[in-house]
Amino acid sequence: MKRGLIGKRKRMCRYFLRGGLSLILLAGLSPLLVASGQFKGYVIGEYYLVGQHHDEDFQGRHGFWFRRIYFTYDRSLAKEVKMRLRLEMNSPGDFTSSLPLTPVVKDAYLSFKVFRQLITVGLQPTPTFDQIEKIWGYRALEKTPVDLYRLRSARDFGLAIKGSLSQRYQVEYTLMYANGSAIRGEINRGKMFYARLNTQPWPGFYVELYGDYETQADQRRAWFGQGFAAFQGKWGRIGLQIAHKHFSLNGQAFNYQIFSLFLVFPLKNRVELVSRLDVTAGNGFEEWFSGERVPYIPLATNSPPRLVLGALSWQVANDIWIIPNIKYVFYHSPHLLENPGNDFYLNLTWWYKF
Repeated sequence: MKRGLIGKRKRMCRYFLRGGLSLILLAGLSPLLVASGQFKGYVIGEYYLVGQHHDEDFQGRHGFWFRRIYFTYDRSLAKEVKMRLRLEMNSPGDFTSSLPLTPVVKDAYLSFKVFRQLITVGLQPTPTFDQIEKIWGYRALEKTPVDLYRLRSARDFGLAIKGSLSQRYQVEYTLMYANGSAIRGEINRGKMFYARLNTQPWPGFYVELYGDYETQADQRRAWFGQGFAAFQGKWGRIGLQIAHKHFSLNGQAFNYQIFSLFLVFPLKNRVELVSRLDVTAGNGFEEWFSGERVPYIPLATNSPPRLVLGALSWQVANDIWIIPNIKYVFYHSPHLLENPGNDFYLNLTWWYKF
């Protein structure tokens, strides 16, 4: 008994010693790191209330969680060489897990220029919706549709090249070859090929065409394509996205379609009105869709969701926002005798950068 107690005390001492040494080392190195690079990030927190849900066990749930915490370190290693290391933490958001916040590596890459082309190698954003997310501008409220419904990942480990085809018309291309395993390790022969072409023919107008192809080791094949157009000015911004995914397994095909429209209008006193409508369709959503795995708004399994989002965004200070918002989800599947019940969320979201 005494030996077990002594051993436990020794382990606790080791943990405290390691933690103390890590803090001392970080404190000592921080001035050097800040002097040669840049720390930045943001925090998205939220108080949620589930007013109605197709899963009666979730109805009435309320509480606090973190939708996302980013901690980023950027540094120039040479004249044309840059690096980024980014960690991400968030609450599980599935109403069942009580796990603590655990950081994961979100970005870890080098980028450099060769003949005016930007080459990036490592764990990096995919070209699927990084530009769409910037124009949408409210990742704090919700992911972009393709990301939200888990059709494609925001990150992948690979090699990308980005360049300009026409400086006059601002036509750019992005090509990427990667594992297709998101932020996880690679354990199969499958790979991903990404391609994007985008242009800004006149100020405020943006158009994008995108496609990718995926091969997997278990005889799965998938291709994905989308078009996106946005127009923005002092009056606000509007964006339209149409996407299609085709997935085949053992001779059976599954198709997923997404139509999404968002509008953002500035009001007075640094307040914006935000609205979005997502409509999904296809036998993939009816037969091969794990909606319950969607974080923060778990959806019905194998039933095409429709999402309506509305919010008022108040920019309290330069880098602080408070955003009361509502989300309403209803389902429509012509092949189901009875569609799942509707979902309604009332949230107070806050978002700040540092």
